[in-house]
Amino acid sequence: MPQIPQSTIDKIRDQADIVDVISREIELKRKGVNYFGICPFHDEKTPSFSVSQSKQIYKCFGGCDAGGNVFTFVMEFYKLTFFESAKLLADRYNIILDISDNYSSSNEYSFLKAVHEDASLIFQQNLFSDIGKEPLQYLKKRNLAEEIIRKFRIGFAIDSWNGLVNKIGPKYNNETSKLLKTGLFSRSEKGTVYDRFRSRIIFPISHQSGDVIAFGGRALDNSNIKYINSSDSPIFKKSFQLYNLNLAIEENRKPRNLIIVEGYMDVITLYQNNFKSSVAPLGTALTSYQLERAWKVCQNPIIMFDGDEAGQKAAQRVALLALNNLLPDHSLRFCLLPKDYDPDDYLKKNSPSSLQDVIDNSLSLSEFIWDTELEKEDISIPEKKAGFEKRIRILTNKINNKTVREYYNKFFNDKLGELKFNRNISYDVNYQRKKNSISSEMLASDRVKKQSHESVVREKIILICLIENPFLIVKYSEELGKIRFNDLNLSSLVSEILEFSASNVDKELENFDLKSYLIERGLNQEITYIFQPKLLSTYSSIIKNKKVEVERSFISLLDLHKNLVEENDLDIALNDLEEKMDEKSFENFMRIKKESIDKN
Repeated sequence: MPQIPQSTIDKIRDQADIVDVISREIELKRKGVNYFGICPFHDEKTPSFSVSQSKQIYKCFGGCDAGGNVFTFVMEFYKLTFFESAKLLADRYNIILDISDNYSSSNEYSFLKAVHEDASLIFQQNLFSDIGKEPLQYLKKRNLAEEIIRKFRIGFAIDSWNGLVNKIGPKYNNETSKLLKTGLFSRSEKGTVYDRFRSRIIFPISHQSGDVIAFGGRALDNSNIKYINSSDSPIFKKSFQLYNLNLAIEENRKPRNLIIVEGYMDVITLYQNNFKSSVAPLGTALTSYQLERAWKVCQNPIIMFDGDEAGQKAAQRVALLALNNLLPDHSLRFCLLPKDYDPDDYLKKNSPSSLQDVIDNSLSLSEFIWDTELEKEDISIPEKKAGFEKRIRILTNKINNKTVREYYNKFFNDKLGELKFNRNISYDVNYQRKKNSISSEMLASDRVKKQSHESVVREKIILICLIENPFLIVKYSEELGKIRFNDLNLSSLVSEILEFSASNVDKELENFDLKSYLIERGLNQEITYIFQPKLLSTYSSIIKNKKVEVERSFISLLDLHKNLVEENDLDIALNDLEEKMDEKSFENFMRIKKESIDKN
């Protein structure tokens, strides 16, 4: 009989929102945190059929005692088998149903969970043993209480190529093929199985059910890659999971606020300071799948990314992503931290109540988009103002839901109307007033820099060189990690290349087809974006040449890009100083100038 892998069942359960499924068949009205309607399984006049979105279950309180999850409802309502109900939901939510007549999904799922549980216990034992003194001290220096360290099951992977595999392997008969499926191990060219995590602080990643399904690891040394995650496995898909979602729901079944931050330590620090409903994507840009999962828990999650340039650009990417997926009653808010602060840093220097003030004054998605676009350039010039209005119209048209799009059009029309009555306006008055009511320093964020055509081309050529000549990746991954890419379209590609580098430090990559690999990882759009025929033709002498010449050109290109970015920073700081002539802009200019001198 056909069987469905447990990982596929979990994916269906995660994506098939029970309110969406049931509301297709009966009318549901929201009362408090739950939804109510007339029970479809017995005759009644007063709605007693309750649906919980946070718990993803339904229950009839009118006497028939019907209840269950999304699969149960589909089976009972349509009179289907479990297999048939799973197929119906998979088709409805565009999920590929991986079916095999001989596939023992339950056995494999149990095996993978068991291995991860064993690994988690081993990592925890390492941390609280003599070998874990250094990482444990590091965590305590980050102001983490031991209670919190144990709560999040933080551990340590020893500095050994086979520390974990030697402990776990014998218990599972050293079945290499099965162990490799866990995402915890890799195989060398000689066929030897070795640990993926070495000399790293380990953060267990749990499914919404609480089962450990993967790990994230932070380097203790000066590794090129600070964080790495388990590779994808039958029970773990990085683009679907949110770190700490299980505890965020456990603490509050319907969180008033769900805070989305960038990293593990931010989540844990927030939790320790009683901001317990916080989650983070897993080392990559927030995906549409992760956003959908967040919306199932909270209708208006808060984006609280780092206050540096990279963090603010990441926030802007999330805003654009959200526009395509907006629904009535579903949106985002944006919490703007001071420049160069992340949530962890902020709470080290400020009280939780101070952070709560920042949260309470977070911007709506519409306000954030308006302000972001307004800050890009001076719109006192009529042509610039017209260009600004055009960009706003384009962004609004990205909203698929008609009703939401109409309200966004009204909001932006009102704001555009304000601009027409003030020829010299260069900022949003209402937003500025909101910022000042908190404090300008608290909500200061990096200026969004304009991207020059030359900069975008350089960044594309750098990445093409790496992809076409993968032998450069491991050798120059550290330099690549230090480069600031201004083109927002390249962030996911850069992240994937860096993670690939971390996973292949011991491999010969000269003949590796990295381009195909990246396409398989879902980056086809990004590959098409940089591999433009005209670009490839113009710079073929750099991209395709003898190995020595390619490397020489690549080094020169990196140095040129770094120097020009630094010069651009200095020019922007000087212009800012000339415009404002205040102490803050002077200090910023002198800091950037000193950094430039020191580097040279």
